[in-house]
Amino acid sequence: MQEPEPRTNLTENTLLLGLFILLLFSSPILAWWATPGNVWYLPYLLWLVVILLIAWVHRRRHES
Repeated sequence: MQEPEPRTNLTENTLLLGLFILLLFSSPILAWWATPGNVWYLPYLLWLVVILLIAWVHRRRHES
């Protein structure tokens, strides 16, 4: 049985994921996806990326 990861590693992963989400939904990218002519499902695609990243981090954390 593996020993659990240190708490700091989990905090770092959470912080990095939060910063990625903040970057993804910050103003320049928000303005890019809201421009006319983009496909209607682009915001849903970006949310899917966020959800899949969260699921991947969660699965990686709880594999042991």
